[in-house]
Amino acid sequence: MDHLLSLSTAAKLAGVSRRTIQSRIQAGELEAFEGNVRMSALTRVYPEVDNQTDQVLERMNRFQDNAINKINPDEISDERVLANQVHRLQIELTDACLQLDAYKALTMELQDRLVVMKDGCDRREKQMIQALLHWMSVRIKQQV
Repeated sequence: MDHLLSLSTAAKLAGVSRRTIQSRIQAGELEAFEGNVRMSALTRVYPEVDNQTDQVLERMNRFQDNAINKINPDEISDERVLANQVHRLQIELTDACLQLDAYKALTMELQDRLVVMKDGCDRREKQMIQALLHWMSVRIKQQV
């Protein structure tokens, strides 16, 4: 049976960080399904992942299933649905934060390049670049 693993579990099994797993997914090197990674996909990218891990996961799933049978099944499905939604939203938030950080860095680099560019311009061009830098500064402050 091909298990679905959370990104954290996949990272632990592969011996890498969760961010590395996310990077591999974004690069298209590792296939993901609804915020999870299939064990088979993980072993294709990380062949060193021990094949016995599959047996450990199978035992863990049996253990969870046995524990779940002692609880009201209606509560479980609601809790699982909510837990899955929270997990998916956590992944989306992490991705959004990474993208936001990249845009912030890009904006700062653009400002730095404009300042350097301004030094080699005539008076009129300097005024235009200065106006653009001022506008960027005001807009950035409005966003914070």
